[in-house]
Formats: sequence, structure tokens, C-alpha cells
Amino acid sequence: MSFLDLGIPVDAVESRTAAVCTNPSGESRVVIAAKGFLLVVDPMTGDCRQADFPEGYAEYPYDTFSSRDGMLYMGAGTMFYAFDPFRLDFVDALRAESQDELCGFSYAENEHGHIYMASYPQCRLYRYRPVERDLIPLGQVDTEQKYPSHMAVDSHGWVYIGTGTARKNMIAYDSISGTSHSLLPDDLRTTGIGLVRQGYRLLPASNPSLRHQTCLAYALIGKQWVRLERGIVVENLTEDQVPASLYIGESFGKLHRQLPGEWEVIRHSLSERVLELKHRKAGQIRTIHLPYVSEGASLSPLFLGPDGNIYGTSNHPLHFFTYDPESARLDNLGPHVIEDGSGGNLAAYTTQGELIAGASYPGGRLHLYHTAKPIQVEGSPVELRNPICVTGHIEIHRPRCAVAMSEGEHIAYGGFPGYGMVGGGLCIYHLPTGEDTLIPHTGLIPHQSTVALAETLDGYLIGGTSIETPGGADPVSHTACLYRLDWKNRAVLNRWQPRSDIREYSLLLIDAMGRIHTLTSSSEYIVWDPASESILCEENLSMWGTIVRSGWQLDEADDCIYGVLSEAVFRIPLGSLKPERIAIPPQPVTSGFVKRGDTLFFAASTHLWSYSLSKG
Repeated sequence: MSFLDLGIPVDAVESRTAAVCTNPSGESRVVIAAKGFLLVVDPMTGDCRQADFPEGYAEYPYDTFSSRDGMLYMGAGTMFYAFDPFRLDFVDALRAESQDELCGFSYAENEHGHIYMASYPQCRLYRYRPVERDLIPLGQVDTEQKYPSHMAVDSHGWVYIGTGTARKNMIAYDSISGTSHSLLPDDLRTTGIGLVRQGYRLLPASNPSLRHQTCLAYALIGKQWVRLERGIVVENLTEDQVPASLYIGESFGKLHRQLPGEWEVIRHSLSERVLELKHRKAGQIRTIHLPYVSEGASLSPLFLGPDGNIYGTSNHPLHFFTYDPESARLDNLGPHVIEDGSGGNLAAYTTQGELIAGASYPGGRLHLYHTAKPIQVEGSPVELRNPICVTGHIEIHRPRCAVAMSEGEHIAYGGFPGYGMVGGGLCIYHLPTGEDTLIPHTGLIPHQSTVALAETLDGYLIGGTSIETPGGADPVSHTACLYRLDWKNRAVLNRWQPRSDIREYSLLLIDAMGRIHTLTSSSEYIVWDPASESILCEENLSMWGTIVRSGWQLDEADDCIYGVLSEAVFRIPLGSLKPERIAIPPQPVTSGFVKRGDTLFFAASTHLWSYSLSKG
């Protein structure tokens, strides 16, 4: 019995936004953020330099901000960084309060050069003063919402923060008095994020009231653009009166500010190692190669294909990879195999014949890959594309489970819904016709999400739910459920709550006796008998670590369950129902899990590992 490190399947990282920094001399640098480092590019020469975060800190940034004097500001985890891209110097590395998972979610700069920053999930506001070099916490500005996605300041000491996602909000904060209030009436606080926008007065103002103001703040209230001043609306504007955003791009492809002069940035991708520039007049495209050194991308759940190969994707960025156990060959097939797959991951798999079905985040998309046919990627005719995306549902924005029905034609998958939503749906997809049916949470277990699935011997679905709401809303339910579904008639036949303190049934299996085996999000093993509606076995496995997605597998030949937790490889004989830790992994397990013959495969961060059950 032994462990073997099979290597890093995906030697790439994701761009976590970028910014153009231009100093008073007119020099510019493009700074691209990544987990653990910044990449600084001279757009004129193509020179590229890597600056690792101080002390080896390796957390994800969410946004980057370029000040008017050419400095780069950024939060990563609980660390705030002030970085000079021309000297490649981290001027400051300051720790935010520990309650914040991510201290740099949005930014603004006032006329004094002070940098304001908001955090997730506490919506806590901070101010950094470059001269004093201090980071001052100013308090929580929104006690309900978790995502402070937009920020602007005016020239009177007011800061405006657009928050969401369950009930969008727009907070006006007076930095002098420390008081704040909402600018949105209740009827406009719908699902979404409040939108504010920063403007600057660069030329003499025709409006006398603006002549002494450098920073201008704008907001979209309902369908009306307005200008804000001293915490109130001072004028209504048409859309063409509002300055363009200083950001271009979407999600982590976003760019703050733009190059002056003849060239502009049109795309950055650390996943593909390219920065693309376009000549403003001639339209010429120039590509700069981006070399860097990284630990690679962390891995998502693994899956054993019908061809005997192991399949998986990386997280942020999404690259599709395969491992052939026979030849020990590891292949990264890149970021373009999965449609719209630049970010996220394939989070749940199942197989029907020669097809692998994978459900992806974001967007709850279902991808079908025919393992007996060649891969056909972007640029191929739609009818030839392989894999191909066949549907998607925001109600399953974060997929967690998938199962192929034994009748051979249907696939079911479920998961968590999108931002600000409570309760995920379940999709039933018919392979021969492409018929796509979504059962909402209200037709399953209201306000809960289906995160685990298995099929009974008589063709019903057993679902395990979660009360959690990872998209920013607050949970409504208090106890997770198991349920039995007649999926053909869309009818829930039974609902069970084996224990009132369970928040999520993360993993689920059904043995030949019809017993339901579950692992909860708190690493508790519970066996439920649907016939007697009673718990047959329960064991707390938290001493073996935390739950791992797709972390176990039923082996009927061995009459046991094999699985992994973060600190254990284990087996559960179906006769005794007594979990046994058979090995301690050399690194914490982060994703599971495939059993192929006498070998187990799992992921530990960016590495693919195997464990041999053979004693020889």
C-alpha cells in the first residue's frame, strides 16, 4: 500500500483582474493579479516581471485598483497591498481584520489620494492613507448584504458603496461623521447589486457648483442615472451625461483604467499566458507572451470515464485534463475544450454509455463528451463539437451532483442557485431528444438545494439537500432533508429529516439493501433506512478531516464503500458499517475520488495523487 504523486495536471493560473498604472512621467505598466503574485508588463517593450506576494502569502485577489499617480492597490485574503509597479516594490503589506475573508472587493480614491476599500462578506469599509501608511477600519456599512461590488467617492468626504446580492443596496457613508444611510427605497431593493460609478473632473467645469470638485459620484437608482453629493441625489442625468466606467471587461477579465497613447489593452489571460493590445487607429493586434512560475491550478472532482481514463478540470482557470492509468500519461487539453469554460470548473459528473456528462460552474451548464469520438473545440461546426454544452440553468448555478438513470436515456443534476437566490433546482435532461425539464426547489424541498443524488433499485431518485446559500442570500430553512422523488411524474414521495442539526447531506450512496448512506458537511456518517424510517448507524468522522466533494464510491465487488476526507483514506464494510481509516494522505485531500481496480485517485490542491490498495 503506497501513495504516488502523479504530478500537476494544469500548470496555469487565472487572471484575477488587471490594472493599467501610469505614473506622472507618462510611463505605463499593465499589472495582472494572480493567486500569490503580480505580473508586471511593460506594454511598449513586452518585458514581463513576476512579483510574488511578501512572505509567500498565496491567497486569491478579487479586484485590482490603479491610483491616479500610478500605484497599484489590491486585497488578497486578509492582506492589503500597496505596490509600486515601476520599482517592483511592495510598499506596504497590511493585514485587515480577521472577520473578513477578502478585504479588497471594491475600491475608490478621493482627492487626497486616500484609498477606500470594502470587504467580503462583512461589507466592512477601510481607508488607506499612503503618506501615513496606515489601514484604518471604518466599520461595517451593510449588515445584511455580503458583496460590496461597486464604490465611488465625492469631494465632500462621502463614500458610496453598491452592495448585494439578495437585496441590492446603495450605501452613502460620511467619512467625517462615520454615519451612513441607504439611498434605495425598499421597492428597488430587488435581487442584484447596487451600481455606483466614479467620475473625475479633468477639465474646467461649465457648472459653477463643480468647479472645486475633483471626485464626482454617480449612481443608477431604478432606471434613472443620478449624481450624488453629500449623501443625497443632487441631479438626474441621462445615460449619455454619465462618464464611462473606468473598468472594461467582465468578471476576472476586468481591467481598471486604460493605456494612454496609440495602444489599448483588449484582453489579458494568465490561463493562456497572453496579453493582447490593439492599435487604436490601425486596428493592429499585438500579443505579448506572459511567462510566469506557479504551483498550478487546484483540481476539481475526478471522474472515471467509460474508457477507463480519469477525467477532471482545474478550478479558476478551467482546463480539461485526462490521465491514462495504463500509460501513466497526463494530458492538459487546455481552456477551450469546455464551452464558455474560461473560469469555474466541472463540479459533478455521471456517465451514460460512452457519454460523460459534466455539470459546470458558473451557470449550471450541462456538457456532454463522447469518449469514443475525437475532441472538437471552438471553431468546429456545432454538430461536430465534442464536448458540447446542451443546457444551463441559473437555478443550478453551482452544480454539486449528477446521476444517469438506469433506463439509459435521462440524466439528472442539481446544485446551488445563483447570486442572491435561495433554493436550487433539479434538471432532468433527455439525451435522445434534448428535452430539458427543470424542477424548482418549490417542487422538491422549498428553500433548499439538492447537492447529492442517487438512484434506487426501483428507479426513483434519492436526493440530499443543503440549507446553505453560497450566493450571498441568508438561509431560510434550518434542517437539511433526504427525499425520494418519482422523477418521471415530478412528485416527491417522501421527505425525511434524520437529524434536526444537519445543515447539508453532502454525499449520498444507496446499497443493494436500499439503505441510504450519507456524509454530512460536518463529516458525520449516517445510514438511513427508508423502510423503517430510522437511523441505522451514525458516526462522527470529523477527526479524519473535512468533507471532500465526490469523496466516496460504492464498490459492490468488495462489499464496501471507499472514500476520502481531507486527512484520511477510509473504507466502510457494508456488513459492519464501521468506518476504518486505512491511510493518512501525505497532503490534505481537496477533491475526490475515483477507484479503478485496486488504485484510488484523488486531488491534493494542484496535484493528482494515487493510492494503491495492493499489499505487494
